[in-house]
Amino acid sequence: MTQKEIIARLGGLFPPVVTPYDRRGEVDYRLFRENLRRYVGIGLSGIVVAGSTGEAPYLSDRERLKLVEAARGIVRPPELLIAGTGLESTAATLRLSREAVACGADAVLLLTPSYYKSRMNSQALSAHFRALADALTRPIIMYNIPQFTGVKMEPDPIAALSGYPNIVGLKESSGDLQYVRAILRRVRRGFRVLVGSPVIFLEALRAGAAGGVLGLCGFAPEICLGIYDAFRKRRMEQARDLQRRLGVLAQKIGAPYGVPGMKVGCDLCGYRGGPPRAPLTPLNAAQRRDVAAAIREARAGLEI
Repeated sequence: MTQKEIIARLGGLFPPVVTPYDRRGEVDYRLFRENLRRYVGIGLSGIVVAGSTGEAPYLSDRERLKLVEAARGIVRPPELLIAGTGLESTAATLRLSREAVACGADAVLLLTPSYYKSRMNSQALSAHFRALADALTRPIIMYNIPQFTGVKMEPDPIAALSGYPNIVGLKESSGDLQYVRAILRRVRRGFRVLVGSPVIFLEALRAGAAGGVLGLCGFAPEICLGIYDAFRKRRMEQARDLQRRLGVLAQKIGAPYGVPGMKVGCDLCGYRGGPPRAPLTPLNAAQRRDVAAAIREARAGLEI
């Protein structure tokens, strides 16, 4: 796909897919492919491999690239394949990004460096992303998730970076609606803001966001897609009802249980989640019942 075609598709819903493991704790590429086959053709704009929900910090570079290769065999244009390739150093991020593109990624999702967070000011982050924009030819999506990294990009530097032709979007996962609105007011026209917080998804769409990269979409795509479709058709009562249901999943699964909860949600909804990779720990039986109850509550009375 051309860059223009990729940017045109950079809206709607993208699940950051989970990474299944086998009994030895190694990535199970067969189960990964099984999941992807269920996502293809249901109305998603694409998928994100090696995102936060995919346990990216616990994946080796080689595992990330093998996941991209596996996904490319299933996710076909016009659906997009986005790869998480953000590492701590600019050089390492550039190297992995180039390799992911060679393996078939349409765009790369670049997490803010954070280990030396006290030094990751606007000047450092801007220089990092400018260097990558100068060196990469495929579209770049910046990734802001301060609750994990402790680093929050300011709206004005984001706006300045949005002027680079191949920095095409931002995944914004703070959950701060006012912050999202501030970004949307500043960035260039056509720059795509994708929200990662399910709690503000509908309101972010109303503010001008292009779509979402939502972990809950990995096991409840019908709810997430329903919100987006109802919003576009101006069926706001339906959109608000589905947003309420999504809020139940966020409050009772996403917030308390994180990635292990998302993976149980996948197991319960016909996908292959399995246990997380250590040091994350699996949910116990009572917690799994909580996840099941939340799913039943969110889907009650909903035709699926």
